[in-house]
Amino acid sequence: MKKIIAITGCILYMGIVLPACQKFTEITPKGANILNRVSDLDLLLNYNFSSGDANSAQAAFSANDVGNLVNDTYAYTTNIPSLITAQTQNLNYAYTVYDASIDRKTLAVTDAKYEKMYFIINNVCNVILRNADNASGDRQKASQYKAEAYILRAYMHYMLVNLYAKAYDPATAATDPGIPYVKEDNIISEPNRKSTVAEVYDNIQADIDAAFQLNSLPRIPVNNMRTGQAFAYGVKALVLLNMRKHTEALAAAGQSLSIDSVLHDDRLYAPVGTAAYVKPVMTPQENLFYMGAGGSPTVASPSIEITSHIYEPGNIVNSYVEPYYALDNPFSGIAGSKLWLSQGGVYAINTAGLTTSDTYLIQAECHARSGNLNEALRIINKIRERRIHPNDFTPVSANTTAGVMALLMRTSRIEFLYSMRNFFNIKRWNTEPDYQQTITRTVNGVTYSLAPDSPLWIFPFPQSATNYNNELTQNY
Repeated sequence: MKKIIAITGCILYMGIVLPACQKFTEITPKGANILNRVSDLDLLLNYNFSSGDANSAQAAFSANDVGNLVNDTYAYTTNIPSLITAQTQNLNYAYTVYDASIDRKTLAVTDAKYEKMYFIINNVCNVILRNADNASGDRQKASQYKAEAYILRAYMHYMLVNLYAKAYDPATAATDPGIPYVKEDNIISEPNRKSTVAEVYDNIQADIDAAFQLNSLPRIPVNNMRTGQAFAYGVKALVLLNMRKHTEALAAAGQSLSIDSVLHDDRLYAPVGTAAYVKPVMTPQENLFYMGAGGSPTVASPSIEITSHIYEPGNIVNSYVEPYYALDNPFSGIAGSKLWLSQGGVYAINTAGLTTSDTYLIQAECHARSGNLNEALRIINKIRERRIHPNDFTPVSANTTAGVMALLMRTSRIEFLYSMRNFFNIKRWNTEPDYQQTITRTVNGVTYSLAPDSPLWIFPFPQSATNYNNELTQNY
């Protein structure tokens, strides 16, 4: 892993923003350090978290594998009955039939999520944090870029620990094995030590606190692939929610929403409104930070369970806009399954970043857990009203925390369809007996089940990492 992540900031520059670097090196004397100016660090932060070119992180933010595991979607462009019949020993098969006996670590030779997220941590975040204090130029900007790097590093580690370790459980986090938390002062020649889950969360919180102590994050970032205050507070709220610190999480979510509270409204689209069913990749205001796997979930196959049982009647996307192939799904091989084939333009899914839907639902969950059921229901219905045709919409209600949480879980499941967040949320809820979910998938009359405590909820470290770090033992 060290050979992969020990790439210098200069190489990153050449790979990610090559045209800018070519222009830059024309005016920089040979041998000069291209990271010795604050303006250099600004360019380094302009990492592409979306496009499909070879230097982007798009593959790191695909939801295909986690979506298959939680039965949001079927294995990408795969004939599912044939996969099951052949009993092909690959990761798609393991996650389709929930077979935990398959030796996944031998199948995980590489893993774009692990490799590229740590690449960003090492070659964007840590390069900035290592160089900002000594770089010449605007000191306020230097502080801003450090703050952005702290938040980005915290969020990357949040995703990594929730993919490759157990979900945070206050009762066991201190001993649950986690992931390496890689900082700017790590010694490149030494293997990264694997921290416990509690240590990872302590470091995440320390990075978030360090960012806010700099008091330099812009209220509104220059674009939605840069960190502003709304995203920073959103990350803080998310982490605190995972740690079950609901009062603090509620406050942080409120601070985020005080900056950006725009909630995307599906009622804009024909046949309800007049707008075409398109959403730009990065610019919608509800994106607090955009990390997307290439825009629309083109040729993704939502599961029968999602389209038939989780979508509510009158859902504008599922029942009216219908961005699906009109004939039988040519990939899944499952009768009645749909295939996303949106016509007329990109409808971008923020697969791994955060949106205002995240902060609204964090608010709602915190209210529900504190007994403020009416406020939780108000937020849930606010979201639902924008997702269901006016002819079909009726407010939902419940008079117990469990009932409100069930409504929130269903709303959340559709709100985050085609993203990584359903995996993170269900895994988090599975740490509490009251909210555990057994995921079921039925194919040709056979039902497969994923238990809340299945080792499949923890992804294997890839060999591209374990071959270079003997301390990186598997967590399942």
